[in-house]
Amino acid sequence: MKNLGVVAAGYFLIVAQSVLGNLIGRESMSPNLLLAFMLFLGAIDYGSARGTAVCFVLGYLLDVTSGAVSGIHTFVVPATYLVFRAVYARIMLSGIVFQILLTFLASLAAGLMIVAIRTLFERSVFSWRVAAETLLVNSVATALVSPVVFRLGRLIVPESPRKKEEKVVV
Repeated sequence: MKNLGVVAAGYFLIVAQSVLGNLIGRESMSPNLLLAFMLFLGAIDYGSARGTAVCFVLGYLLDVTSGAVSGIHTFVVPATYLVFRAVYARIMLSGIVFQILLTFLASLAAGLMIVAIRTLFERSVFSWRVAAETLLVNSVATALVSPVVFRLGRLIVPESPRKKEEKVVV
C-alpha cells in the first residue's frame, strides 16, 4: 500500500513536470521532478528491490505520458536510482548543498544515458551543441528544485522503511 502512495506521488510529479514544461514553453528546459524524487528515495534507503520496482513503474509512466521513445525512461530511471543509491551509501553526506550537487551530477548522468540510447536507436542527426545546452540547463533546473522535491518526499515517506523495521522490538 505504501508503494502505491509513492507511485501516486511520482505520477503527480510527472504531471507537474509536464505542466511546468508547458508553462516554460520548452519542455526540454523544465526540471525533471521525477528524477529528484527518485534520488530522494535512494537517499532514504528505500531498498534496492522495492525502489527499483517503483522506479521502473514510474519510468514506464513517464514514457507513456511524455510520448518519448518507449523504454528509454523505463530503464534509465531505475539504473540511475541504483547508481545513486550506491554512491549515496558510500558518501553519506546530507544538507541542501549536497542534495543540489548530487542531483546535478545524477541529472547529467541520466541525461547522457538518454542521449546515448537515442543516438543508438533512433539514428537521427541532431546538434551536439543544442543537446549539451539542453542537458546543462535541465540539470541545473533539476538541481535547483531538488530541495523542494526532497521536502515533499519527506511528507510522503517520512521515514526510511528499513529504519522503521529496525525500530520494531520483538
